[in-house]
Amino acid sequence: MLKENKIILASSSRSRRKILNNAGVQYRSIKPLVDEENLKKGFKGSTKKLALMLAEKKALSVSKKYKNAIVIGADQVLSFKGKAFNKPKTLKEAEKNFKLFRNKTHYLDSATVIAHNNKIIWRNEQSPKMKVRNFSDKFLKNYLKKIGTSVTYSAGGYSIEKDGVQMFSKIEGDFFTIIGLPIIPLLEKLRELSSIVVIK
Repeated sequence: MLKENKIILASSSRSRRKILNNAGVQYRSIKPLVDEENLKKGFKGSTKKLALMLAEKKALSVSKKYKNAIVIGADQVLSFKGKAFNKPKTLKEAEKNFKLFRNKTHYLDSATVIAHNNKIIWRNEQSPKMKVRNFSDKFLKNYLKKIGTSVTYSAGGYSIEKDGVQMFSKIEGDFFTIIGLPIIPLLEKLRELSSIVVIK
């Protein structure tokens, strides 16, 4: 078990917290004070660079306030034909996006970082490839009715660990990365930091 007062997740994401909880990591969850919408508007780089920038900003916003803590920051940007898609704000927007992605491939550009004393000391970048199946309009209507407003929780509007897996015909990439955190390489790095983080 990793000591609680040394690790902070710079996120209030339920899926990221669940991954750490299930892995037996003791940590604090602190929501970063970052204006994501403003940062996205002024950003000119690729979707991969956008995800990394947001993850770093989140981690650093918390790291500067908590000396000696290991701060984990993460972000995902859905990339479809090179364009970034944000979390759908409404069911109607989600429906529009799903119809756009139907029978096509998109990527979840994902970045996870660790900050220590206001400096990024580790980065992990992955881009799982997501092939959406050619589902019917009836399936989509029933799916959206069942999941309701939870469709606004993720960049793609789906949760592949639940009913959302039925949206796909093929997925290439790490499961944990898709749902929020690349837990295997993250745990490896936390073990390397055992001089900072106490491991029981």
